[in-house]
Amino acid sequence: MVKDFEEYADYPHIGIDSIEKKTGVLSGYRTVKEDNVISGKYLFTPEHIIYSKIRPNLNKVAMPNFNGLCSADAYPILVKNNITTREYLTYVMRSDFYVSYILAFSRRANMPKVNKEQVESFNLPLPPYELQKQFSSFVQQIDKSELHQKPPQGTCGNHGRMAKESHACSGRTDSPDWPHGAVSRS
Repeated sequence: MVKDFEEYADYPHIGIDSIEKKTGVLSGYRTVKEDNVISGKYLFTPEHIIYSKIRPNLNKVAMPNFNGLCSADAYPILVKNNITTREYLTYVMRSDFYVSYILAFSRRANMPKVNKEQVESFNLPLPPYELQKQFSSFVQQIDKSELHQKPPQGTCGNHGRMAKESHACSGRTDSPDWPHGAVSRS
């Protein structure tokens, strides 16, 4: 957790309000300096997934394409290399399958929240890694085409709305030959 912000003053600060529900689009964020950040934040890179632990029913899961700091109300998640891809895990985490799983832990009335152990203990269907890489390439192609549409300043683009319709991110578990496993690391 970062508590000294001097060297990060110009980094984007991603609060959970900057993550669009269900799509993960990042928008409306400002720099650490502009937000006068004073409490601890998590450092993230383009290798991370940002997952909002507050009100998990809103399904706020983002794939940043830059370095920055995120709110302590979110978890920066790294995937286990050669087990899963960032894109595959992101779309699984956006699926109804995952949301149903995580909501079982979210019992607080005023401000539902999940903890890191609950997120990390999720076991998901794991297609062969090569198939996941193909899915990732497809998502990245969509992202590139959407970036040509020049999203507004301070956004990262819409990460593959079309890809959400594919079987690989639908949350289906009818592939019994695929192993299941936990795929994130701290």
